[in-house]
Amino acid sequence: MKDVVKNKIAWKVYRVWLFKRIIPLFILELVLLTLALWILGRLVFVQQVFTNAFLASAQNPLILASYMFKAFWATSILKKIIILIFLSFGILIMRDVGRVFNSYITTSRVAKP
Repeated sequence: MKDVVKNKIAWKVYRVWLFKRIIPLFILELVLLTLALWILGRLVFVQQVFTNAFLASAQNPLILASYMFKAFWATSILKKIIILIFLSFGILIMRDVGRVFNSYITTSRVAKP
């Protein structure tokens, strides 16, 4: 009987933590990531960049990294900043997803639903 009550309390605490701490952070990061992608899409013809990258990588896959590096250095400073913001938000989202999964796994070992 004590285990059932303990499990219910643990899952309620987990749900409150998820909705109060993690979901708002995800929403903010997704809004900022969408904004950065929209601005990047307005500044760069993304389809042409990927078409050229695919053509370059068809010859040698290592050329793809060189192409992307050279394309990045050839852009304006504003585009570089937007790309770095995009990558930063991507890293933050991956970190948060990892935290949620880690927390879920830890919680599910302690409290069985």
